[in-house]
Amino acid sequence: MTEEQIELKSEEYVSVRYMQYSLYEKYAKKFGLGYKSLFVLRMLYTLPEGCTQNDICRSSVITKQTVSAIMKSYLSKGYISMEEITSDRRNKLVKLTEEGRKYADQIIPTIIDAEHQSMAMLGEEKINEMIGLCTRYAENLKTLIK
Repeated sequence: MTEEQIELKSEEYVSVRYMQYSLYEKYAKKFGLGYKSLFVLRMLYTLPEGCTQNDICRSSVITKQTVSAIMKSYLSKGYISMEEITSDRRNKLVKLTEEGRKYADQIIPTIIDAEHQSMAMLGEEKINEMIGLCTRYAENLKTLIK
């Protein structure tokens, strides 16, 4: 490929990624949320045993400050509980409360179902190919961006 073709394909791929983010953002707005709040809610929903704020930061592109603000909002609404981890007092285990689960039940299953259906429409071979290529692309970026 020429440099120009690579540049065009790179922009095309970035555009597709942004389209995906905008779909999540649009869905989140239906519930008065931003994409990042939706991501945090989704993560807590799929991890009923809970996780730490650091876990959320590590598995996303969300800063500690933003995660902290989201937690503060969810805590004030009664959607989450935070309990001290005895082995590591610097971190707290965050879980959805019963109220938080009821709230998330109205939002998260729809998005998870859409993700699953979208994958199923690709078929196993294309799913594996896509995951492999996206992983390789991310690893290449990680090496090149320091």
